[in-house]
Amino acid sequence: MDNKRLFNEIWGSLKLENLGYKILAGVMFLITLSALALSYYVYSINRVPLVIRVNKAGNAQVLRMAAFKHPAGKGEIYYFTKSFLREMTGFNSLTVRTQIARALNKMSPSYAKYMDANIKRTKYIKDAVAAGVQFHLTIKKLEIRNQTAHHIVLRAILKISIISNDTGKIEETENYMDRIIIKRISRSVDYPFGLEVVNFTETKL
Repeated sequence: MDNKRLFNEIWGSLKLENLGYKILAGVMFLITLSALALSYYVYSINRVPLVIRVNKAGNAQVLRMAAFKHPAGKGEIYYFTKSFLREMTGFNSLTVRTQIARALNKMSPSYAKYMDANIKRTKYIKDAVAAGVQFHLTIKKLEIRNQTAHHIVLRAILKISIISNDTGKIEETENYMDRIIIKRISRSVDYPFGLEVVNFTETKL
């Protein structure tokens, strides 16, 4: 049986070509939608939050870019410092790597590099993991000791209870005095508080 084509369909090739274009257009449309969805997601997680302040008269003031324009206030400084202390000294052996990494991210690049090298040299994280404990941190006192246009010096009095992960019992309790020097910098996505730690010392009481 001869299966050769016995006739020519005048518009067949054009219809087939148009079908190909339609399929290509559909694929491009789906790619565009995916790209828009991804762009919106990236924008939403990095978007500067809407800030609403209330003045003394009780009236609300909406400041859309306040998070990047205004320097950190006292409350933000204390919150930033407390977060740093809990990540640097109040960690659990199971999560120490993550918490120390977060503490390093709150430091200036040069100081973070110095501290990271010191942590690796002393095998601080390795020893903390092997200890199998939780350092329960209680901040007994936190105060700003000195402040300039660019730097803030804080002192913290801490009580750290070392709790065994196996038994849940307190194995040891120590008191420390910490000194933290913070530098004011421009706010950004990486440094939303507009602050970075440039020096940290801890003394056992």
